[in-house]
Amino acid sequence: MSTSPSFDPRPSSILKEVDEVRPVRAEELVWVEPPQHHQAYSKLLVNPDNSRTRYFDFRLSLYQPRGYAENHAHTEAEHVYYILKGRGLMRLGERQYVVEPHTAIFIPPGVVHSLANTGLEDLLFIVVTVPAGELERRDRREDEVDHPDESASPSA
Repeated sequence: MSTSPSFDPRPSSILKEVDEVRPVRAEELVWVEPPQHHQAYSKLLVNPDNSRTRYFDFRLSLYQPRGYAENHAHTEAEHVYYILKGRGLMRLGERQYVVEPHTAIFIPPGVVHSLANTGLEDLLFIVVTVPAGELERRDRREDEVDHPDESASPSA
């Protein structure tokens, strides 16, 4: 029997040393699937929960083919997306745009937006948000772990 603790991939299980100023490697963090995202994951690299920033949310996002974020708008937050790999369809207001590597997208507050991976490979991009407060940093899968389906039969 192993004495080491089991791996818990939920973000809340990751030790946070907010007062320490240091580089963050993407491999140190688990992929989070924010609410209203489907097969769409983020690595929360810099934000007020894991660093001394008061303003930024800086994340690496990866949407698998058919992955998407639902239509939504932010009251105060401004976004910049920068596409690194793959192709997708970005909605900004009533218009849609094909996005691909080396495309930068600025999204001001109040603009309804969404992004879907309509390509044949993973869509990889950077998201910078200011201020960070409106961007969800919770993994929607936490609810599935914390509150398993009550209709499931108990194990023997």
